Amino acid sequence: MKSLYTKIVGLVCLVLLGSALIALLISNLLYYTILQASYSKKVEEAVQTSFAYYEQHGDQQIDSFYEMLSATGFQLYVVSDTGEIERYGNPFRDETIAPDIVEMVRDGQVYQGMREYPFHLFLLGLFDNEVINTYGAALQTDTGTDAVFIRPDLSRQIRELHLFVGAFLGLLVLISFLLLVFSIRYLVRPIKRLTKATQQMTTGDYSVAVATTGQDEIGELSRRFDEMAQAVAKSDAERKTFVANVSHEFQSPLTTIKGYAGQLEQTVQPDDRAKLVTIGQEATRMAELTRQLLVLARLDEGRQLTRSPMELGHAIQSTLQALSYQLDEQGVAVALDVPDGTRILANELALDHIFHNIIRNALHVSTDGQLISIQAETTGKTVTVRIRDEGPGMTPEMIEHAFERFYQGDAARGAAGTGLGLAIVQETIHQLGGEVFIESTLGIGTTFVLTFP
Repeated sequence: MKSLYTKIVGLVCLVLLGSALIALLISNLLYYTILQASYSKKVEEAVQTSFAYYEQHGDQQIDSFYEMLSATGFQLYVVSDTGEIERYGNPFRDETIAPDIVEMVRDGQVYQGMREYPFHLFLLGLFDNEVINTYGAALQTDTGTDAVFIRPDLSRQIRELHLFVGAFLGLLVLISFLLLVFSIRYLVRPIKRLTKATQQMTTGDYSVAVATTGQDEIGELSRRFDEMAQAVAKSDAERKTFVANVSHEFQSPLTTIKGYAGQLEQTVQPDDRAKLVTIGQEATRMAELTRQLLVLARLDEGRQLTRSPMELGHAIQSTLQALSYQLDEQGVAVALDVPDGTRILANELALDHIFHNIIRNALHVSTDGQLISIQAETTGKTVTVRIRDEGPGMTPEMIEHAFERFYQGDAARGAAGTGLGLAIVQETIHQLGGEVFIESTLGIGTTFVLTFP
């Protein structure tokens, strides 16, 4: 198994090597397409100026002239009329040149070997020390016509060398950076998949699979993560099945307890009637708890809710009608502001769960004379419903955990709550394709904001 360390080191080395080759190739192309002609022209002008000066003012000491040129930074390969060859300055690496080129130069034509030097992939013509990579011209001397092939020595190419090295290093850094950026993205891709899968698991979706074929530590971690997700999904499914079965089994005995407690209240002594009332209340509370557990169990099964266009106002009115006795008993008023014709895509039973739980929560934190306001507005393809109470409000910590199952952060709700109502609201509205969140200020009140398609 390749370690992640080995993979990173190998990748960096490969990137640097590849960057160097690409930078050298681009630098070479820049020289051949931009610099080669101008550099050759500078050499040509310098040679012609020197030759013209010799022909006009020279003392016919041709060897001294050639020595002077070599001393000023040129390499010379001279072929005389008799075929004798003289070399001045540093020697050439390769002195091969066709005889017809020598005759052409002696006849008065110039040889543009530097300008026409052929392109090589990774060999820069600027530094190739060959006779064919020269500028050739004829020079009349007192002994005849010399064919002179000349090119700058490396000492005269420092400026061009600086330009080339600067371009090469700049390209090397730029290309290395770009390649490293894309390479690192390749390395961290499995980590991003792991992060996304972890986020899915935190929302209760255990059907995640990272599925990577890597043989390094990240690949091993991904496979272990998939095994963990499968184990958690199996455990969660067993838990949900257990909760559903237990909740269902609780309903029958609780119904029997409530019934007999109600009957006994009519026949027992006054001292025992309070105990029976307590038994009835606790049985009612447990029945509500098991009912909500059954609702959550059905939601957890993941069955898609049947949705159809519904009148929002009618759905809220139906919930208020069911809670009218409790509203009147506590002296809490409701202000309903839903424009006529406001329709949402929803499910009747699901809407009852949502509005019943939220309005009942608002009722629990409200006191005599307070108001619960319900407003709806349509924006584009979304309907937003705001349900606001005038209760004590919620702290940021309470808001953060409000939708967690069995969380009861508000002491004002007392024993009447089960801690499941808001969890049912969130799960139900998500299955309807909407969202729910809370806005609250301590001492002022709480607003539940719901969006529906």
